[in-house]
Amino acid sequence: MEPEPLSFNTPEGDPVTWEVEAEPWHDPFERRLTLVVQGTRLVQRRVPRAAGREREYLYDLLENEARMGARLLTRLRRDYPPELPRLLGYSLDAEEPFVLLSDRRGEPVTRFSGALLIAEQRGLQVSLFRAVRILSACGIVHRRIEPATVRWDGTTVQLTDLSHATLAGSRRLRLGEAPYASPAQREGVGVASTSDDLWSAGMVLYRTITGREVTDRPDLAAAPALQPLHDVFSGAPPTAGEVLARLRAPDPMQSIPVEQDLALEEGRAAFDRAREARRDPAASGETAGNDRTRVQPPPAPAGEEPRRTWLTRWLPLAVLLVLLLVLWLVNR
Repeated sequence: MEPEPLSFNTPEGDPVTWEVEAEPWHDPFERRLTLVVQGTRLVQRRVPRAAGREREYLYDLLENEARMGARLLTRLRRDYPPELPRLLGYSLDAEEPFVLLSDRRGEPVTRFSGALLIAEQRGLQVSLFRAVRILSACGIVHRRIEPATVRWDGTTVQLTDLSHATLAGSRRLRLGEAPYASPAQREGVGVASTSDDLWSAGMVLYRTITGREVTDRPDLAAAPALQPLHDVFSGAPPTAGEVLARLRAPDPMQSIPVEQDLALEEGRAAFDRAREARRDPAASGETAGNDRTRVQPPPAPAGEEPRRTWLTRWLPLAVLLVLLLVLWLVNR
């Protein structure tokens, strides 16, 4: 593989160019890269020109992946968890826009369906619910936790694909299919919630650990290893932290500081501004032409405007009456 330059923006918004060795595209959307200097491997995800012409929504999904990745970095910068994909850079103005992510680990969980040992079953549950707990602490709902987006390396889960993620509390849109999408998410009612991810994670675990297909709420009675999930599919599901406690696993947020990185926040703000400018160039031009702040006078207190109008109307007549009175007194 011949080295080639790759220009993009870091998560902080700084332009850089790296020398990389690129493998052939695994599919039209993804390939692996290797940094020439460090030897680090990473993943490049793009929107090809042809696919973008036919399905413009792919650009929105790619931008959302970058945005959610930047949000995670602002909160998990000092101790980034291995369960989540890490954003390394993006170039959304390129003819074929792309994002750069940490390399994939392990294999899709479909490779292990019904074949995990008891210790591995517990490890898979703990690691997946750790990922959901961390996303929840960062205010993010993944919305597409399914066998294709969950990988396992025998020790730790890697949850991939943040392109459909959204902020907790935002309007819930219809997305996904049974059995992995929750009923509320399939119907698009209410607001996005971590309960959606808990349902999806529970379904993935049931399918992987038991090897059985399921079309609705699964029967966990015949799966002792899944008893900690007994109410995940109920109308009042537990939190991810409560499920971890049942698995006798510590809450990851006790050791992972969630905070804001000012440099990354500014980078994310710059990303959002560039995104809006691409979507509405006219508005961007209008903003550029009116960048001087207009200072507006403070509004008049209630009742002051009528009094000012009364004085303006009657003051001249009052002055005239006073003058006439003075003249009368002088000539008397």
